[in-house]
Amino acid sequence: MTDRFFCAELNSKTPILTGMEAHHAIHVLRLKPGQSIEIFDGAGTVAEALVEDLQRDRVVTRTMTTSFHKKPTQHALTVAAVPPKGDRLKWMVEKLTELGVDTYVPLQTERSVVDPRKSKLDRLAATVTAAMKQCGRRWRMEIAVPQSLKSLLLQCGNSGDTILLAHPGDTPEPAEAEVGRRTLLIGPEGGFTDSEVQLAASYNVRQIAWPDSILRIETAAIAFTVRLLR
Repeated sequence: MTDRFFCAELNSKTPILTGMEAHHAIHVLRLKPGQSIEIFDGAGTVAEALVEDLQRDRVVTRTMTTSFHKKPTQHALTVAAVPPKGDRLKWMVEKLTELGVDTYVPLQTERSVVDPRKSKLDRLAATVTAAMKQCGRRWRMEIAVPQSLKSLLLQCGNSGDTILLAHPGDTPEPAEAEVGRRTLLIGPEGGFTDSEVQLAASYNVRQIAWPDSILRIETAAIAFTVRLLR
């Protein structure tokens, strides 16, 4: 399998790898001039390239072929999930990237515990890059800024997204794949409050649930994503 690297600028015939990408190429993989690699920009462009020069903190390459892959839009999915504690958030973001989610929104609710700061969001972006390199994904999953439930419902209502609220209820609907833009809402430990469920209902949100089980945040995010994108 060809080694893959992220480079935001693929317009040049000689893309340059810097930062962690250069460190990985030079000090971990120990690439040599003349070796073939694949470079992607996270926006659909993929290039086959040759390593031309390795310096202390950058790798100069030369593109041989470049291709553009249109972004899939038929089953566009945003996952707005309350950030779980510790490494569970990183694991969740990694798996959502691998599965093909378009955007992850750190959802803020009445029972939220984790409020990710910019430094943590930057680390999550690095997690997305690493997952893309492993799984072969061409379009980057966006890490959005934290957003309250109310503001997200208003935004989705204005954009016409189908909104799915993962929450146990008397008559929950099964989660099924649909065509069109969808936003999946995953609450905190303890679930959404009654007032939040009522607020969601005022936006014509569909309530869904996993049969016979209460799932943890990251488990629910992965399980429902698989059902919705299958």
